[in-house]
Amino acid sequence: MLAAAQVGMLRALIEAGIVPDLVIGTSAGALNAVAFASHPSLAGIARLAEVWISMRRREVLPVSPRRLYLAATGAQDCLLDNRALRQLIRETLDTPRLEQTVVPAHVVVTELRSGRPIVVSDGDATDAVLASAAYPGVLPTVELNGRLVIDGGISAAIPILQAEALGAVQTYVLPSADPADTTAGSGPIPVAVWAVAQLLARAFMADIAKARSPVHVLPAPTNSKVNAFDFRDTPALIDQGYALASRWLELRAMGRSEGRRPRASGPRIGSRSVETRSWVTPLVGLVGFAAHVLGRAAVLNGPGVAPAPDRK
Repeated sequence: MLAAAQVGMLRALIEAGIVPDLVIGTSAGALNAVAFASHPSLAGIARLAEVWISMRRREVLPVSPRRLYLAATGAQDCLLDNRALRQLIRETLDTPRLEQTVVPAHVVVTELRSGRPIVVSDGDATDAVLASAAYPGVLPTVELNGRLVIDGGISAAIPILQAEALGAVQTYVLPSADPADTTAGSGPIPVAVWAVAQLLARAFMADIAKARSPVHVLPAPTNSKVNAFDFRDTPALIDQGYALASRWLELRAMGRSEGRRPRASGPRIGSRSVETRSWVTPLVGLVGFAAHVLGRAAVLNGPGVAPAPDRK
């Protein structure tokens, strides 16, 4: 549910005239990335917002007592079934294959055996997005191109280096949660999500240090009191994502920024740079620390980063 904030951020960027040359998504961010790439317009973003607002946990991730029992006894390797999630993804993405999107779209998954990130740029879009969201232990692993793969956030929570390998020279990260938020919230699930987010945030900062091109991280909503499995707060998250991104863009236009901005330079507001821009949508946690990257630069592949496949 936390990835819904990205929808508001997307709207703010498009209204400011910042248009991506490619998008890359991880975990829940993969759904936003591919859906936007299929309809990169304000109308497309409005449709994506409607999808998020209409979501209900019991419809997307239904809980079965029998399945929970089998998982607890070791008879199954995950807690939830992914059939409802697959149906939601297929209904949301009316572009059946990744290579058919209007804006080039890429999805990051993690190879189960090696733990390496793999960038998927063609093939069935639903399968790719479903695989990128297959959080181990919670959702089933997915077979993709003959490989068993899991949640892309495990190996590349915010795939900045993968974006650069695809040719981006300006990167915009659209996070759905702020890793700097030190409030864990209450209850076992919020604490678990927070703990994973902290680990992945450290990996993210390490990747920023390796990046060879400007990386711009938009401010994220504070989600310490938000239940990642409760979709009732979705409209508020979308509005908050839009408000924060709009303010951030206004400050950038005046030469200032309240958000984290690891690299100083960036594209001109309201104009299209000749540099390749990419949006990255990563996800951290059980349901979501998502981010989009807009404008990624072409660089050499870093250690452990899967080579970017050619688009057909």
